[in-house]
Amino acid sequence: METYLIPVEDICAYHHVEINFIQSLEDFGLIHTTIKKQSLFLPVDELSKLEQYLRLANDLQINLEGIHAVSHLLDQLQNLQQEITALQNELNYYKQLNQPY
Repeated sequence: METYLIPVEDICAYHHVEINFIQSLEDFGLIHTTIKKQSLFLPVDELSKLEQYLRLANDLQINLEGIHAVSHLLDQLQNLQQEITALQNELNYYKQLNQPY
């Protein structure tokens, strides 16, 4: 399966952000970029995360350390929601087993 890549220069121009910000996000391990032919690219599936981080930085004035912390908390929240869904499904399964016919 081929991964579609977006030039980071295009992203920076569109969102009016410096390339240093994107490189800092990568240094924090929040996004992953790819270098091809001496140019920096962002995989398409990373774009939504990048835009979320840009909103946190621009709209809420959260620094990189704060963005890292918020990202970690959001990941934990998503994991907990998945666990709750799995437990609810398991509970529903056992409830159906105990229903009289």
